[in-house]
Amino acid sequence: MATKKSENSEIPDKKNLYQIGYFPKLHGYKGELTAFLDTDDVKAYEVLEHIFVEIHGNLVPYFIELIEYKTNTTAKVKLEGIDSEEQAKGLLKCSIYIDPSQLSESDDNRQALRAIAGFKVFDSSKGLIGTVERIEEINNNPLMVINSGKKEILMPLNEDFIQEINSKKKEIHIEAPEGLIDFYLSQ
Repeated sequence: MATKKSENSEIPDKKNLYQIGYFPKLHGYKGELTAFLDTDDVKAYEVLEHIFVEIHGNLVPYFIELIEYKTNTTAKVKLEGIDSEEQAKGLLKCSIYIDPSQLSESDDNRQALRAIAGFKVFDSSKGLIGTVERIEEINNNPLMVINSGKKEILMPLNEDFIQEINSKKKEIHIEAPEGLIDFYLSQ
């Protein structure tokens, strides 16, 4: 069973946590699991002491006995109180959450980028060009995918092009490289 951080501790609300990954499969037969982590740097999380696992819609806190880097996206995890294959099977496909203060610097930046989805994008010469649909990360080069009616515009998230991000108004003001917007709109 889960090991709580303390008898008096309250489980935080899921909306105040960051979903870092999930458990796709077992690792061996002694209660160890493979964790898929949505991060650029799995090694940054080898110091985690506890996580929250969503089991049947409820968050359950676990102390971590061992977390060991396997690949760029996976780690071997041993949770306190999970000592058998049968116990570990109950955690398969369950989501893993951490407190946002535990995010690595690069993941904190990624999270901030994802928060701009839904923002309106204004170009200095074209005016309103559309809304940020999502952020695509291609080889650590994030791109805004802007929905402009029936067209999609890919805009590098480069500080040279961004003039202002207004979180209150949910607006991004850019100065796109000459011809970039016309290229997408003319297709």
